[in-house]
Amino acid sequence: MGAVALKTVSHRGKDALRASLLCLTETCPVDECNPEDCPLYLLRKMKPRPRLQWFNALNEEDLAYLATYHHVCMNLKVAIRSDENFP
Repeated sequence: MGAVALKTVSHRGKDALRASLLCLTETCPVDECNPEDCPLYLLRKMKPRPRLQWFNALNEEDLAYLATYHHVCMNLKVAIRSDENFP
């Protein structure tokens, strides 16, 4: 596979990752709130246009970090809720 093809595949992956994370810029989908300890806390307080500009400027590494953070946080919240429901 040539360099151009690899770049196209990588670009598609970045676009897919960005699209899957876009909902996180508005609220936490687990609690539908904006927890202060979330790395997106201040971003969510921004007006929609600058918020989208900031988000769209993230590189693939930053997007991957947010995806990983969200995945871990979501699993932790679900586990805590499960523990609370089973005394």
